[in-house]
Amino acid sequence: MRRMPHLHDDQILIRPFVVSDTVVVAAIFGMETAQAQAWLDYNIANEQMLARLDQPPYGERAIVRRCDDVVVGAIGLVPCVDVYGQVGIGANDGYTHAEVGMFWHVLPTYRRLGYATAAAHLLLAYACSSLGLRRVIATTEYDNVASQAVMRRIGMELRTNPQQTPPWLQVVGVYAPQRQRQTLHDGMYLRPIVLADLPALIALWHIAGLAISPTDTELGIRRHLSISGHLAVVVCAADDTIIASVLASDDGRRGWLNHLAVHPAYQGRGLGTFLVNETITRLRAQGCEKLNLLVRNENAQVCAFYEALGFGYDGVTYMTKWIK
Repeated sequence: MRRMPHLHDDQILIRPFVVSDTVVVAAIFGMETAQAQAWLDYNIANEQMLARLDQPPYGERAIVRRCDDVVVGAIGLVPCVDVYGQVGIGANDGYTHAEVGMFWHVLPTYRRLGYATAAAHLLLAYACSSLGLRRVIATTEYDNVASQAVMRRIGMELRTNPQQTPPWLQVVGVYAPQRQRQTLHDGMYLRPIVLADLPALIALWHIAGLAISPTDTELGIRRHLSISGHLAVVVCAADDTIIASVLASDDGRRGWLNHLAVHPAYQGRGLGTFLVNETITRLRAQGCEKLNLLVRNENAQVCAFYEALGFGYDGVTYMTKWIK
């Protein structure tokens, strides 16, 4: 049976709700006593049945303070279906998409003490390791700065819906282990590209001598990140300046290497080689067997760099057609 174990650190414990939690459940969810009792009956039966059917352990669990065994709130995983493409998660094709969401609620008396952050860290670790999830999301409102602060503390990347509809899809936190910051050397670090990076990326590509494509727009970058965001990364200096980039992608059969750029002041330090090898590692991990790239005729001098990394010529003719 796939049953979530008790999760804990030195401060809190996450466990299933039990019948004796009626009063605190009523307080957490704003229910009358009878409603809380009915909710507990359902929650307990749901936890047991999902485990028996070997289904994911969706549902609410209690956040318990370990020092005195007091229930301070609730946390859990839920299946979510919405137009997440509007916030750059998956394709923005007008269809709804399924995600695994995490929610939490801490009683007012126990807020600002770190319980929500601690519980969310524990549940994320379980979801990504034991359940093997590649992504967990959480949603909140534009003005719920406290919830957004928790999202940032647990490593979520915040996405804001640029559209007015649907009204409940305002701010989405996205946690993806493969998109976490990676510390390098000399204060430099690797991180995923986000939409707000576009002006700095354009500046980098200009100074590195890359041609700027008509698709290097907010719409183009948003579409790229929604499909291959884990393959689009930048290297930043210790002062957070973007000094190198690569926009890689996976079309389902082949990987593609695009916009590999290193700021002239940082060239000769192996950053270009590092980004190529990092891309290969990520593509290989998802089963990709071949990496392609295109070199403009006016930039032919870069071919020696790629040849030294094992790239060769396929003898193909590259053709394009602009459809928009």
